Amino acid sequence: MQVHVNQGFLGRRHGIDGSDSGFSPITPGDYVARFDSNEGLSILKKAGDASYLKLAQFEEKIAMGVLVVIEI
Repeated sequence: MQVHVNQGFLGRRHGIDGSDSGFSPITPGDYVARFDSNEGLSILKKAGDASYLKLAQFEEKIAMGVLVVIEI
């Protein structure tokens, strides 16, 4: 899936063991993303790491116009 971020925000970062490891900033631009019902939305950043959003946050960002799904 392709997403476009209109306004930067903070996603969550996961550690190697899958635990929560703090915040990961997502700057405006186009990203490859994937949705998993357990993890929510993972946005793959150019540096190779990923930021995660839970389903409720994903829906909120879309409703606010901060995040747009370009292609599924």
